[in-house]
Amino acid sequence: MKNGLAVFARKQADRLLAAGFAAYAVGGCVRDTLLGRRPHDWDLATDASCAEVAALFPRTVPTGARYGTVTVFAYGGRCEITTFRREGTYTDGRRPDGVAFVSDIREDLARRDLTVNAMAMSPDGALTDPFGGRADLDRRLIRCVGEPEARFTEDALRMFRAVRFAAELGFDIEEKTAAAIARCAPLAARLSAERVREETERMLCSPRPSAVAEAVGLGLYDAYLARRAPDLAPLEKLPKKPLYRWCALTAALLRCGAIEDGEAFLRALRLDKKTVRLAAFAAGTDLPPDGEGLRLFLARHGVEEALCAAAAAGRYGAVRRAVRAGGYVPVSVLAVGGRELETLGLRGEAVGETLARLAADATRGAVANERAALLEKALFYEKMRRKA
Repeated sequence: MKNGLAVFARKQADRLLAAGFAAYAVGGCVRDTLLGRRPHDWDLATDASCAEVAALFPRTVPTGARYGTVTVFAYGGRCEITTFRREGTYTDGRRPDGVAFVSDIREDLARRDLTVNAMAMSPDGALTDPFGGRADLDRRLIRCVGEPEARFTEDALRMFRAVRFAAELGFDIEEKTAAAIARCAPLAARLSAERVREETERMLCSPRPSAVAEAVGLGLYDAYLARRAPDLAPLEKLPKKPLYRWCALTAALLRCGAIEDGEAFLRALRLDKKTVRLAAFAAGTDLPPDGEGLRLFLARHGVEEALCAAAAAGRYGAVRRAVRAGGYVPVSVLAVGGRELETLGLRGEAVGETLARLAADATRGAVANERAALLEKALFYEKMRRKA
């Protein structure tokens, strides 16, 4: 970093300046720089048009030409460069119907959602901050640019973003902004499930996952669950792995009565099949106590399933220690596999069920983990199954 901007971003901005255009870093990269964090990406704003930006750099992609955005690849980095603009009405409550390109950076910053995201930094490090974003960083406060109700009516996703940024940064939400979220919460029902899922996952994996409970209390999830806030404090002790945190969230929502069907809730938010399967399994499974029962559980179900169930039950640390201690024979290390059981006539679910029983038997020492012994035991189980 040099003069506030990353070297590649500064060089791109300098090229714009040399051509007679304005150039500023804007948005999250400015916020993170002021907080002493390394920005994940860099966005630049300019009074140059998309065509003028494309003419200055050899490699560009018009990623959002309608909104004045070009992605530039130069000097070893990638920037989205957007023409200064103001936005029109938001008929759909998510995106502006149209934009008008302007020449003033302050007018461009006025369209942004939160004051901490409405700052611009020139290549020499000078800050343009017309809405007090720097002061709000110092106060650790999330506040809307202008009237919060107007911002949320324009784009309902901004309500989730306000709660999420508070969680990620460890900030408080300004009282007027929080009150506007509560009033405008019904607008969240118009958001796509994918957007809600994305914001939820980022909150879950933030340093303050209880922000999801705060959002529930504000009414942002009324389209998906009853307004009963779950206890999500235990999630802070889990690894920041989305799978485990979705498992814990689903179980907590079931416990407090906010949802009745964990699988239906996850599907409504368009979670992937694996997460739906494991989170539903974890929320509906009673983990046995530590000791042989837990070792048998690990053998029958596998490490990932056991850790998901542990995340849901608030026992992740204990189960993780059991995994490391060993003393169990998981299905994955059995001396036989599904194809060999199929030669005995087993099909479908019977294959998986028999492998799980063999793993448990091997863990207890009831059968040696040897091919011949396991096949003999499997044949016995299949004969018993057919007689039943």
